[in-house]
Order: sequence, then C-alpha cells, then structure tokens
Amino acid sequence: GQDYKVHTFLSDANLVVSVAGEVDALLVGGGGGGGAAGGGGGGVLYATSTYFAVATNTVVVGAGGTTLSNGQSSSIGDYYASGGGGGAQSSNIGSNGGSGGGGGYASKVGGSGDTGLGFSGGTGAVSAAAGGGGASASGTDASGSTGGNGGNGVANSITGTSVTYGGGSGGGGQYNQGTAGTGGGVDAVFDTNVNNGGANLGGGGGGQYQYSVGGNGGSGIVIVRYKI
Repeated sequence: GQDYKVHTFLSDANLVVSVAGEVDALLVGGGGGGGAAGGGGGGVLYATSTYFAVATNTVVVGAGGTTLSNGQSSSIGDYYASGGGGGAQSSNIGSNGGSGGGGGYASKVGGSGDTGLGFSGGTGAVSAAAGGGGASASGTDASGSTGGNGGNGVANSITGTSVTYGGGSGGGGQYNQGTAGTGGGVDAVFDTNVNNGGANLGGGGGGQYQYSVGGNGGSGIVIVRYKI
C-alpha cells in the first residue's frame, strides 16, 4: 500500500536531495576478477530509513575488477560497499574484499569478506582452486581436482522485484570446474575461454584452470528509494 520513487544508478552520478528525509539505499560493490580461483562478489549494503539532508550527494558505482584484481567500491554520501576480492592465481592466496576471492592450488586460503557485507573465499586443493565468497555465503573449498563453488549472493526487493546481488564465482580444477553462486557469479572454465561476472550485480569473475587467467568481475549498482 506504500508508493516509492526509485532511483537506479548504473554509473557515477549525483543525487540531489532538495527535501530532507529518510531513504532506503542499496549499494553493491564491483565483483573481484577471477584467477585460477573464483572472484569474490561485491559487498552488499542495505541501509533502511536513512536520513539524508538537503545536499548534492556523489554516487559512485564500482567497476568490476580485471583478472586477479579487486572490484571497486560503490558509495553514496557516507555509505559504501567494498568491491569483491580477486581470485588467486596458481598457488597464491585469495584477496580480501567485500567478499573474499578464492584460494589457489596447494591448499591456499581464500580472502576474507568485510563484516556485514560479504563472506570469505574457499581454500584450494592440490590440483584445484576454490570458489569466491558471496554476499550471503562463503565460497566452497576445492577438493582433489575439483574446483570449489562460488558463494551465493543476497536477494533484495528495493525496486519492487527481487534481484540477487553479490555472488561469488567458481574455481578452476584439473578435472571438474566450480560452479556459480547466485547473484552474478559464473562458472569456472578449464580452457582459454573466461566467464565474466554479472554486470550491475557485482558478480565475481570466473576462475580458469589452464592459465590461471580468469574473467572480469561484474560492475556494481546503487539504488535509492523514498516514500511518495
């Protein structure tokens, strides 16, 4: 029974507040790039009944990370959601981020997620890399020659339709590839192809076994709504 006006930002802009009041704001950081392991999903922050004063607020929509790199943070005013951690290359550890990137071969650990924004990446195995963390669950560990799966993202209905954001991606394996987490995560691949994370969902970039060069993370998003 309540009507809202919704502003959805897919790129950097300004939000001009001419009448002070409360808003709900959803911020999703850019997903981390994949390596051998899956990239972590962008952090997800949902701030409700937040007071915004009369002002011009800078909106930054975080870009997804390139291979191995962290995604960029999304922000509006004093609120931010950090970008996802990059997935590890070969036998390296995953990067910390909104959600952590997956760990590489030889049982390397995944990166940690930011408290309240996302979860950690999984741990690699002898011949496989782990999945990247997601906004609602950690990436799973690799096992033997099977890559770990990406952690699931979190669903939000700020626009009136439920959409899942901030999913981690699968890690590469010698025989079996890890699968996507919900919310923009993507499957790992064995060969030279790569899978990029979901755009404006903050999905992590997919892992790639053969050369440890994974996909790019997906861009984030900022959504603001208020009662009318």
